[in-house]
Amino acid sequence: MKIIKLSIVILSISFLLMACQPQARNTLAQKQNFVCKSLIEGFLKTQLLGQYQLLHIQPTLHQTSAQRLYKYQISSDQQMRINMPQQQDLNFQCNQTSAQHFELKLLNHEQQEIQSLLTLDLLPQQTIDDLTAFALKTE
Repeated sequence: MKIIKLSIVILSISFLLMACQPQARNTLAQKQNFVCKSLIEGFLKTQLLGQYQLLHIQPTLHQTSAQRLYKYQISSDQQMRINMPQQQDLNFQCNQTSAQHFELKLLNHEQQEIQSLLTLDLLPQQTIDDLTAFALKTE
């Protein structure tokens, strides 16, 4: 009887630990996120808005989506240092309409307004390979 109870406890713990394992991130979603975050952070730097930090992404990187929402929030230490009124959150929408085409938009929920900021057309992979002078061989 004691062995059966111990087996049930061990089995329950193993199922619990399996349920707690994080989901693997989608590779395509990671590439899309890299491009989108680079566009957003480049925009923030050029506008001297480096005090904003990424709060969350919707949908998460565990699934593929043609559109992701990025919410940036002003860092709390910057907010305490400067007593000027600033927009607390910046909401961006990043759309991937094809394998090479990305669009970045700024969402203003208060004014129900969407402003296009940037578009990016990546070169096809074959063109990048042709232009690459040196590449490390991977086995």
